[in-house]
Amino acid sequence: ADSLTYYAEVNEQNTLTETAIAVTEAATPFEVKACICGGESGVAFCDALSEKLGVLTNGTGIPKRRDKKLQQELIKAAGLRSVRQAGSGNFADVEDFLRTEQYPVVVKPVESAGSDGVKLCHSFEEAKEHFHLLMNSQQR
Repeated sequence: ADSLTYYAEVNEQNTLTETAIAVTEAATPFEVKACICGGESGVAFCDALSEKLGVLTNGTGIPKRRDKKLQQELIKAAGLRSVRQAGSGNFADVEDFLRTEQYPVVVKPVESAGSDGVKLCHSFEEAKEHFHLLMNSQQR
């Protein structure tokens, strides 16, 4: 993006309202048309800011929108193809699924960036081991 020129840089303010005002003022005389997140850690804030600015938005109406399990449930509820899945922080809740599902299976955290924590497991034991690794690393 060598030809990309930034018009202004705005830092997050003390409140969402103050940040929306700062963005709007910095954009003057232009109108803010979109709010684009620069990284995974800013998705929730970007959703809230775009909603506050009144631009096209994913919004904040879906709690935990970045939860991969929830995303699949919403896809299925909309009548689209989705993955078979099981999810829980308790291994006993997913054990039957892992014992009956055809391998390989993908074991991943519900919230992560890109492929962080994602593993293709080729056996029940490998899936169980990775599940516990994820649960132990999230509790730190």
